[in-house]
Amino acid sequence: MALAIVAGAGMALFAAMNQSIRMAARADQARKADSAMRNALAWMETVNPAQTPSGEKRLGEVVLQWRSEPVEPPRDAEGGYRQAGLYRIGLYDVTLDVRAGEGIATSLRLRKVGYVQVREPAQL
Repeated sequence: MALAIVAGAGMALFAAMNQSIRMAARADQARKADSAMRNALAWMETVNPAQTPSGEKRLGEVVLQWRSEPVEPPRDAEGGYRQAGLYRIGLYDVTLDVRAGEGIATSLRLRKVGYVQVREPAQL
């Protein structure tokens, strides 16, 4: 009888340990995915979608791929009173795909402003 009680308690303890290990693995995977996405978003701060509409960048063991499409056609910025500015600006939908081997695979969509200089400043 005592052996059956010890065996039952051991099985319950084994099941609890197994569940704890699985939860820790899921938490570690979520932490890695969050870290990878934060790194990807930080890198995207340096990307101008008007000049680089798509690309791929390796960030450590993570590979970031992006592609962008204009929300509407880019237009000239205004520089002064009814004067065209130096830049053509546009709003872009950017899709990010983050991969790391067989592990992390996540996607994110964001909107970014892109610009291209189309005029030189006037000489004074």
